[in-house]
Parts: sequence; C-alpha cells; structure tokens
Amino acid sequence: MRTSRKGRRRLEEAARFEEEGRRRWGAVAFRMTRKRRKKLAAAQAGEEPRLKRFVLQNLRMTRTRKRKMREEAAIRQTAQAASISALALLPPAAGSAASLNAMNDLSAAFESLVNDRNRIRDFHAAKRNAAEAAAALQQAEAALQMARQDKRNAERGLEEARQNLEQARRNLKRVARELEKAQMESAKRTQEAIAAQQAVADFAPQVWQQESVVQDLQGQKQGKQAAYEALGRELGYLQEERDDLEERIRKAWESVDYAQNRLNDVIAMVNRAQSIQPEQHAKEEQWQAYDNELQQLDAAVDNAEAWLDSLNSQLDALQEAREAAEDAERDARELVRDLTNEHADAEKDVAENETAVSEAETWNQEAAKGIAEAEQYVSETQKWKAQADYELEHFGEGTGIGSGFEYDNWQGAGLPHGHQLYQPIEFYAAEKHWDFSLSTGWLSSDTGLVDGHVSGWTDTTLGIAYKNDHKVNDVHYTLNVNVPTGKDNVHQNAMMADNLARFNSFSEGWQFTPGIEVTHRFTERDSLTGRLNYTFRGDYKYRRSLTEVERISVTTPTGAVDIQAQEEINPGNKFQQEIEYRHIGEQQQLSARMIHVNASYAVDKGTMKSYMDNAGHIHLIDMPYGSGRNYDGEDWTLQLFNSQDIDVKNSWQYYVMGSYQSASTGGIHRYYGGLGYTHCFDKQQKAYFLLNHGEERGQRYDWRLGKWNSSRYLNSVIIGYDYRLDDRSELKAKLERYRIHGSSADSYHGWKMSLMWNRSF
Repeated sequence: MRTSRKGRRRLEEAARFEEEGRRRWGAVAFRMTRKRRKKLAAAQAGEEPRLKRFVLQNLRMTRTRKRKMREEAAIRQTAQAASISALALLPPAAGSAASLNAMNDLSAAFESLVNDRNRIRDFHAAKRNAAEAAAALQQAEAALQMARQDKRNAERGLEEARQNLEQARRNLKRVARELEKAQMESAKRTQEAIAAQQAVADFAPQVWQQESVVQDLQGQKQGKQAAYEALGRELGYLQEERDDLEERIRKAWESVDYAQNRLNDVIAMVNRAQSIQPEQHAKEEQWQAYDNELQQLDAAVDNAEAWLDSLNSQLDALQEAREAAEDAERDARELVRDLTNEHADAEKDVAENETAVSEAETWNQEAAKGIAEAEQYVSETQKWKAQADYELEHFGEGTGIGSGFEYDNWQGAGLPHGHQLYQPIEFYAAEKHWDFSLSTGWLSSDTGLVDGHVSGWTDTTLGIAYKNDHKVNDVHYTLNVNVPTGKDNVHQNAMMADNLARFNSFSEGWQFTPGIEVTHRFTERDSLTGRLNYTFRGDYKYRRSLTEVERISVTTPTGAVDIQAQEEINPGNKFQQEIEYRHIGEQQQLSARMIHVNASYAVDKGTMKSYMDNAGHIHLIDMPYGSGRNYDGEDWTLQLFNSQDIDVKNSWQYYVMGSYQSASTGGIHRYYGGLGYTHCFDKQQKAYFLLNHGEERGQRYDWRLGKWNSSRYLNSVIIGYDYRLDDRSELKAKLERYRIHGSSADSYHGWKMSLMWNRSF
C-alpha cells in the first residue's frame, strides 16, 4: 500500500511519542489520561499532595472512656468515704476488758485494721488519680491543639477543595466548548474526506482506460517489434551469405577436396546463393515498412503514456487530497475522542471534587465538633484534676452520719426477763487538722423489776481533735466531753450486770478527757502509737431501795421498811496510758496494745428520802444515810488482734485479750479470745462470724447491783452482714447469741441484734 508523506510523518511522530512515553512512564497496559499524566508528573516533580483529613479518634473523649473515668472516680471516692466513715463512726476497741461489748467492740477493732489497710490503698489510689489526672490534662491539651490544627487543616482543605472544584468546572466548560468545536470540525472533515474519496473514485476509471490504451499500443508495438526484429535477423543472414559467396565456394571446393565428381554440388551451392538476392530485396522493403510502423507506434505510445502520466499526476493529486482529507478527518476524530475522554475525565473530576468538597465540609464540621469535644475533654479533665488534687490535698476529710437500732434481750440470775432498745445518732466531721464528733441516742430499757424501766436520751459525747501530721511522726491533741443528757437518778433496779446490754448505767455526769496521741511510723505500714489521757469525772446520782430495818432503828425508834435512798457517786479522776503497735500489711493486719489505768476510787454518799413504817405510812425525810469509799486498783490490759487474708474474698481473724485489776480483797483476772472468718461476696456484700470465749476469775463488787460476784465464763457467737447501698451509704447487721456461766446470781443467757446505717457526705 502506498503511504503519503504526511502519513509517514504521523507514523514517525507516533513512534517517537511512544518511545518517549516508554522512557518516561515505563511499560503500561492502559491509556494514560491527561489527568493521570498531570498527577503523575506532579508527583515526579515533588509537588506537595492535597491536604488529607486528620481525625483525632484516639484522643477524643468517648462515652466509654467518660463512663470508665466516672466509675473509677466513684470507686476512689467510695473507698475513701467508706474508710473515713468506718473510722469516725465505729466505736474504738475496748479500752478496758471489764467493759467489753463483744458485738460492737470486737467487730469495730477488726474493721479498724481493715480500714487502715483500705486507707493506705485509698491514699495510693488518690495519688495515682492525681497523677493520671495530670497526665490526662496534658493529653487533653495536646488533643485540643491537634484538634485546632485539624480544624485549620480542614479549613484549608475545604478552601482547596472549593478552588479545585471551581477549576474543574471551568475546565469542564472549556473542554465542552472544545469538544463541540471539534465535533463540528470533525463533521466538516468527514464531508471533505468523503468528497475527496468520491473524486478519486470518479477519476480513477479514466486512468484505468488510458492504461488499457497504453497497454494495447504497447502490445501492437511489441508485435511489430518482434516481426521487425525477426525480419531483421533474417535479412542479416542473407546478406551474410551473399557477402561471403567467394569464400563459401572456396570452402565448398575444399570440402570436396577439389574433386571433379563433386562439381555439381559446388555449382548448386553457388546457385543457391545467387538465387537469394531477389528475395532479400523484397524483405528489406518489408523490414522498412515495419520500421516506419514502429516509429508511428512509438510516437503513439509516447503520446498515450504522456497522457497517462498526466492522468496519474491528477490522480496522485486527488489521492493526496483524499489522504489529506482522511488524515484531517482522522485527526479530527481522534481529537473528538480525546476531548470526549477528557470531557468524561473532566466530569469525573468535577464529581470527585464535589465529593471532595462534601467530604471537606463534613471534615470541617467534624473538626469543629472535635474542637468542641476536645474543649469539653479539657474542661472535664481540668475538673477531674482539680478534684483529684483537692482529694489528695484533703485526703481523710469529710462528714457523715450514722443511725440505726440495737436490741438486747436477756434472762437469768433468778431475775425477770429484761430487754433494751437503743437508737444511736452519730455525726462526724473531719478536716485536715481538726476532727469533730458527736454521739448520742435514745433508749428504752426494762429489767422487769419494780422501777426497772427507763426511757429517754443517753449521755452525749462530744469529741474534738487537733492533728499535727507529718511524714514520720504524728501528734494528735484530743478532748472528749461527756455531757449528762441521759436519764439521771434512775433506780438501781433499772441497772444490770456487765455484758448484758449496751448501757448498764444511764448517766455518769460531766466528764472531761484531754489527751495526747503520738504516732511514729517506721514504714508506711508499721507504726508505734502512744496515748495519754486524763479524765476529770463529775458526780452523778441514782436511787435504790433498802429493807434493813435495824439500821434505821438506831436513830429512830420506829421500825421502818421499804426505805428509799439516793446515792451520790463522786468518782475520782482517771489516768490512762496506752501503747500500740500496728502492722497494716496488704494481706495481714496486726494490732498489739497494752493499756494501763492508774488506781482510783469513788466516794459514795447516801441520803434517805423516805421510808414506810410498820403501819404502812410513808414518811418523807432528808437525812444522811451512810457513806463509803469504793477502791479501783490499777488495771493492766493486753490486747492482740490479727486479720489474715486467705485469698481475695476470704480472710480469718483472731484475738486474745488479758487483763489484771488489783483490788483490796484480791485481784481480778480476765481473759478473752476468739476466732472469726469473713467472706466477701462482691464489692457490695460481705458476711462474717466470730466465736468468743471469756473468763473472769476473782471476786469483785458490782455497785450497780449491790452484790459480790465471783468467777464467770462467757461464750458467744456473732454473725454479721454488711451491705453497701450505694457509693456513700451502707448497712451493717449483727446478731449475737451468748451464755454467761457464773454463780446462781450471775448466770445469764440472751441474744443481741443491731442494724446500723452509715452515710458519708
């Protein structure tokens, strides 16, 4: 196929572009659009890519994280409140073995050990909480800065996306205009190509016809030329025979060896040569005629070929015009195709940029939301840090109240059935350097005897302490005041023996007890504490009934029965010293304490208020009726409490106590011991039991009952259940069953129960 010069140039240009593309882009198996080439060229040129979205997902305060933070804070606050509440509201361990209240004092002693451990845990948790809050605040501030940077990036990205969209739309309009123009040009070029093709098709038959004429003339010429050449060859042979006659005769004679008998052959040969001349002349004329005809045919062929060349030139011109039109049409079609693809790319680019604008707007909105969340996170974290710092700075501070009821029921010693109901009201407030507490209650007690019923308020105890705490040594100055708000001047029949009820006397007058407590910590978990307190005790009164007729008859000749007397007790002051070692381990808590109370005495003075004579008449009288002095010897007490964890949910406890109190008629020895077990069901519930045994040896005078008692034994079992209602309040239920073995006048059995509610603020 013949290729025009323009077509060859296009092929060469395409090959050059292909080679250049292979060198630049490498081998590809797809068409590379202008947009792709632009992006790839920009990437190779090192231009910065479009801004991408940055999402602060790992720094945002999610709902899960907020909830977890609140739960952890609640756990810390709850544990702290629980330990403070327990320390403030629960009564201290028994200071004297004689006044041991097993149901309350023993459980309080063990809880004090566990609460000290929890206090250490809570303090560490508060320190960790403060450190975590500080770290979280730094992270929150960094997250806020990153959120703001993300917002700036989002704004720049949105502006860039809008600019790119506007540019893409302008490019789409430009490409659309160029495509429309190219389509019109392509249609025009198509018409021109069709016209050129039609012109070639119309002109080609003339060329073909002229080529047939030339071929016919050339055929005639070739036929004449062949005859001319054959005749010429023949004429050339005759001339050769005539010109060589003599030589041929000589050779003929020589061939027959000049033999005479061959003369006829020689003569025939010569005659034959002579006969050729007339024939040659005719053929020469014919050859000349051929020559003339050939000259005419040559002229005709030349004319025909000249005309054919002219026609071919015209055909070449038409073909070149056709090829040019076809090339133009092909270029136009390719341009339309390229522009169509570019238009599709432009539309896709517009769609992509519209999507990018939408995404950038969403990004911008979420970035603004991210700033709001980060600012809220910073605000929440600042509050968390402020609260954590405050909790650490004011660790151990707080206020709380407690109330409930305790019911005691007993029977024995030949006395009627007795019971007592007590409803305590307790309040505490603890600050960094000051503690304040108030404890009072209402009770209803009945021994079953005449004048054995009492109801009303108990004495009120006020406590205040100044704390001077340091890293190693703590010094606390305390003052406790007993305010006689209880029922005064009750009858002796309303009182009962030790260990039967919460209160066996109801008002003991004003008492002021200043004290000092010094604690030295060897480690965080090991400490030695010394306590000194001195109690100034005021007087108080109670009533009793007498039937000693002979004592009345000394001064009064009239016999008297049913004497009503009032006893005024003026107790001496009391000085108490304590030393205690505590080990508060994570698994084991131990307390060893020794208590010494100096000897003291109490002066009692009786006054007769009335009596009944033998005739049954009641006489009012106000006259002294005896006095006495009750001596309390020195009291030494040693206590050991231990709590040991078995595993996470189970622990066991034991205690031993021993005391010795000197007396004018001998000493009194008291021994107590017990073993307990505690199980924690979960963070809200726990249950425990405690087995107790006690012994008392020696004689003692019980002024409340007005009789002497000898040795006695105490056995009891205590069951307890604690339930945490919420983060700051709890219920404590206890039940005790006991039996006291002593003399017939000092043997009892009964049970006790209590339900207490504590609320920490």
